[in-house]
Amino acid sequence: MESNDKKLQPINREEKFSFACHPGVPCFTECCRNLTLMLTPYDLLKLRKQLNMTSSDFIDKYTRLEFQNPSGFPVLFLEMKKNSEKTCPFLTADGCSVYEARPSACRIYPVARATKFHAVHGTLSEAFYLIREDHCRGFEQHRNWTVSEWLKDQELEEYLKRNDEWTEIIMHPSLKSGLSNQQRQFAYTLSYNLDTLKKIVLSGRLSTIFELSESYLTNLAKDDFELLNFGFQWLKFAFLGKTDLKLKRI
Repeated sequence: MESNDKKLQPINREEKFSFACHPGVPCFTECCRNLTLMLTPYDLLKLRKQLNMTSSDFIDKYTRLEFQNPSGFPVLFLEMKKNSEKTCPFLTADGCSVYEARPSACRIYPVARATKFHAVHGTLSEAFYLIREDHCRGFEQHRNWTVSEWLKDQELEEYLKRNDEWTEIIMHPSLKSGLSNQQRQFAYTLSYNLDTLKKIVLSGRLSTIFELSESYLTNLAKDDFELLNFGFQWLKFAFLGKTDLKLKRI
């Protein structure tokens, strides 16, 4: 999320801060305006499930596509309303209409989390910041949290786990030379467009490529969360050369 009056204050996991957001706070929903909000694959999956939409329909209606530099990896952003304040499409007079499935960037606010992967050791380092914006009155509320407490309260554990796995892929140094158009389409399908990936599963083509049990393939066809996990594994196999997937023996 972007703002011209944004200030980032470093904070560690066990450091306390005071914050609360609810309809009684004067600035309620101000942070839902003038946004640039990237959607991770897990964000998109949770949102479209709540809205009972296919991935293709959600993407067409609510997102715009950009390509990360320098790799050209495809990334989707939430398309804001075409008004002067660029409001979130899910914002209503009563607040967020998709609150239970709100994206990770919204959940973690006013905390920001930066991650970096060590390509050699395969380890993740993280850093946290408080986002202080001039309009935000939430910091005046007398509710104290540590960052760890805030992450738990906002139910971010699964979001961060899934997002970190995807970040490891898109930020990997091996992709810096850039993806071909075919590789971009492949990455887009396995990250976001699970409708197409499910068609590949149902076609039987996967069983000619990888050693996969029938029960696992059946589960992939029924469970989109498991399907997304498989998409990540396939991306790791294709781009990073590491995965638990095993090629079919000919």
